[in-house]
Amino acid sequence: MPHQNLLLGLDIGTTNIKCLAIDKTGKIAAQADQRTPLSYPKPGWTDFEPEPIWQAACRTLRELISKLGSPGKIPGIAVSGVAESLFPIDSNGEPVASAIAWFDLRTTGEYAWLCERIGYERLFQVTGLNPDPMFGLCKVLWLKNRNPQAFARAKRWLHMADYIAYRLSGVPATDPSLACRTLAYNLAKRTWAAELIKDAGVDPGSFPPVLRSGTPLGPVTAAAASATNLPADCVVCVGIHDQLSGTFAVSGLAKEVLTDSLGTSGTLLAIAEKPKFSRTLPEHGLAQGAVWIDEPMVYLTGGLFTAGAAIEWFQRQLGGNADFATLTAEAENTQYAVPLFLPHLVRSLTPFPDAQAAGAFVGLRATTTRAAMFRAVLEGIAFEARAIIEAMETIAGQPRPAEIVTIGIPMQNRLLAQIKADTFGSVLKISPIREAVALGVALAAGIGTGIFANGSEAASVARRQEISIEPDPEQVKRLDARYQVYRELFQQLQPANHQLARMSRGTE
Repeated sequence: MPHQNLLLGLDIGTTNIKCLAIDKTGKIAAQADQRTPLSYPKPGWTDFEPEPIWQAACRTLRELISKLGSPGKIPGIAVSGVAESLFPIDSNGEPVASAIAWFDLRTTGEYAWLCERIGYERLFQVTGLNPDPMFGLCKVLWLKNRNPQAFARAKRWLHMADYIAYRLSGVPATDPSLACRTLAYNLAKRTWAAELIKDAGVDPGSFPPVLRSGTPLGPVTAAAASATNLPADCVVCVGIHDQLSGTFAVSGLAKEVLTDSLGTSGTLLAIAEKPKFSRTLPEHGLAQGAVWIDEPMVYLTGGLFTAGAAIEWFQRQLGGNADFATLTAEAENTQYAVPLFLPHLVRSLTPFPDAQAAGAFVGLRATTTRAAMFRAVLEGIAFEARAIIEAMETIAGQPRPAEIVTIGIPMQNRLLAQIKADTFGSVLKISPIREAVALGVALAAGIGTGIFANGSEAASVARRQEISIEPDPEQVKRLDARYQVYRELFQQLQPANHQLARMSRGTE
């Protein structure tokens, strides 16, 4: 028997491309995934190349549709993806250059120029962001400076999700949750910051229309239907930033819930009452943004660049490529000679933004084992999350959340979830939704095609019973004492890290 009214959610992540097919009850009918193709044109640089990304997305969709057998009707599809990475598109709809990965910091010169030309204060007051080299406008300027011919041909700048939706439908568009990550979006007015963009030497018209997530763009093109095996009447809908998509799936964007999302990076996100434009927010790495599903909303977020990436680094470099389960089992059985670990393997963000920050083990002894070091990595990730939550409360005045729901890695690693509950000193709820981002954007497709009346109805079919992790009182005391030492380490090590950074650049 064919399935009826299946909705597709396609998530273009840093590591994997994933797709889910769900029915109107939120039940998953099929799923598929592919590795995300990356290129490394120079040491320290990472690009998303447009055609390999598109082909991988097509393979993922074909694999998913093949699993459905007789799929019946597929009314709609929507796409989520990473932010801060922009594809330049020419007047014929062809990409003219690769997209710089969101975490690639080759744009520090453009960021410094923006701060000098526009001003840090104006950038913050307009966008609500903590101005930073990773944001999209810096990448636009990098292409302008390094490849002026390609920049001159660029007529549209599209985020990852926007680009794939454009390849599917032929219609350029974005949503507020992606637009607000460019450093070119006016958070208070909810529109592109045209004057700021002009002052940066970029055409404001090159940024696409900003529409509500789930807005129907139109059916898939004939070429896209042929490449993906999607039915010709499948409607492509406006997508959403991956972090917001996962948050929508597990919490429905409820104001009392803080979402702790762990993947390659880590993000803690809460819905706020209104934007705040105090300089103390960006000074502590807190960012704000916009999302629009049922009603326009503002969120507050803080993050860690290397969360899951720190775990993978340890496995690869220090763990003898042992699998996650083996390392976790070892770490569960040790609390002896556990060092402290700062997980700033790329840089630090919240609550102390610093591009020169570095990771560190502190307190290594001759008796320190691999198990103790891995436990330290998990504790470091948890300590950083606690520091972010405390910054949200003390710096931004965000109320303490009634619930903390985590998605991603803790679903597969109960030890990390328990360490987080003990570090927070409160119940931690684990969402059982394994692919929350793809599910959230599938729900957006359901809104756009009328399967769901609104976001509230969509979220109600997605919500699952969470697994509650209770804090252990003895571990709460132990980890609180360790956290008090940890929270001083960043500033104590900062001078040494900066000096080492200068030495590596040959400037000292």
